[in-house]
Amino acid sequence: MTQSDSAKKTQLTFAAGGWVILLALILVLGITIFAFLGPMRGEKPIGDGRDPTTYGFDLSNLSVPQESLVGSGNPRDFFRSLDGPTVLAGSEIAPKNKAERIKYAVSTDRVIGITVNGESRAYPLKLMNVHEVSNDTLGGVPIAVTYSPLCDSAVIFNRTINGTIVKFGVSGLLLNSNLVMYETPDAPVATTEKPPTETYKSSLWSQLAFRAIAGPAAANETLLTLMPGTQVCTWAAWYLLHPDTTIAMPNESDKRRMKETDYERYWQEGKVNFPIVTFEQKDQNARTIPFAEIAPTVAPLLDTGMGTMSMIIAVQYPNGWKIIPMTTLIKFISYETFLSDSSMLGVRINWRIVPQMGALVQEADPMPIMVPCRWFAWQAFHPTRAENR
Repeated sequence: MTQSDSAKKTQLTFAAGGWVILLALILVLGITIFAFLGPMRGEKPIGDGRDPTTYGFDLSNLSVPQESLVGSGNPRDFFRSLDGPTVLAGSEIAPKNKAERIKYAVSTDRVIGITVNGESRAYPLKLMNVHEVSNDTLGGVPIAVTYSPLCDSAVIFNRTINGTIVKFGVSGLLLNSNLVMYETPDAPVATTEKPPTETYKSSLWSQLAFRAIAGPAAANETLLTLMPGTQVCTWAAWYLLHPDTTIAMPNESDKRRMKETDYERYWQEGKVNFPIVTFEQKDQNARTIPFAEIAPTVAPLLDTGMGTMSMIIAVQYPNGWKIIPMTTLIKFISYETFLSDSSMLGVRINWRIVPQMGALVQEADPMPIMVPCRWFAWQAFHPTRAENR
């Protein structure tokens, strides 16, 4: 065999498999282009995970102690807000789970539930774990459903601020280990042939301080409007009392992330991994009143000594916040029952406590503002005054 014959025999042609190498080259080129598309479109991650000044927000008028604001380890929008989620009737979940291999919203799954103008909706915590903020509309009201996994805190706000409907995003920053949000216009800013004279300046908002902490809104000491009736319980408990509820559904890309994200071990360890700097709220009605002042006939029967990660529900009354330690309350009541609280300024709340299903409000007049969260987080933002301990 001559050198020419050998060359011909080893020549790479499409028939001889050259298409494989060509395809590989195209694939490598595609990956390279894709890798540069983000930065070219301005999508480079903002925030180094540590230094708050790298996140692109104006912190010149920060209204909280500087050492309490830290990077979460993730850049801005690492958790993308869930905007206008797809919903499903609650009655369709059981048949759907029966037909599919991967179950969603089983009976024991915890959900955030709320009813607005007669319309009820549940947001599973496994879904909120990977979004932390859901911009939605319920009962005709634009709302932001927010969940901070490190604090296990759920708060729902009205998205109308000073007459403007906004959307909230996840800033990537933490204040006292708690979710910090930023806002953008709910609708795209109109564009013209000439660039706008100034860009939209976002403010930073604290979930558990319920107010702006930096940016234009902080300069005006703007508060967030909390929606009444926010509850966290099992899906079974919520559906039991709200059979007409809808439930927020995940995107296809959420499913793997939901499986991989779980904070149960973090809560069990009881160690807070981010700085906590307790500060007093300016609002005098933000005072926290011990549980003994709410239901004196029940409180002595409870172990009110709460640990760092004890689950509580803070209930807002006209003269301050009352703390209900849910873990001890549920242990005390060993059967399905109702706890009526009408001792404070004419506000009546009927609690329904069901073993293994949690506790939620059966009815109330008026429906109170409630914030479920871990004890350490509440105390960081709303410390109990010494004279009230």
